Amino acid sequence: MIRRGTSYGPPLPDGVLEDDGADRGLVFTFVGAHLKRQFEFVQTQWMNSGTFLGAPCEKDPLVGANDGTGQFMMPKLPIRRRLDGLPSFVATRGGEYGFVPGLRALQWLASA
Repeated sequence: MIRRGTSYGPPLPDGVLEDDGADRGLVFTFVGAHLKRQFEFVQTQWMNSGTFLGAPCEKDPLVGANDGTGQFMMPKLPIRRRLDGLPSFVATRGGEYGFVPGLRALQWLASA
């Protein structure tokens, strides 16, 4: 599984916390051998279900599908901290699944 991302648009100036309306964000690319076992697993189990961490009601605080009602427990020692009412930090603007032939298909094409 290979994952890569890059940013686009101007960064927010230092100290500015409000969105100024400029078009900016991240472009993400994933290349893997098995869509369901890799990409969809990461999306459902790591980002939107805390089951793998032993916290089934929690979503990733930054990229999870939060709606303002969720919570996230930070397991920091010696005292934990719980974040409540997490808003959505990420807005998905589009997506696409693209498929590339495997090595066997490429070898078949080369021999034809």
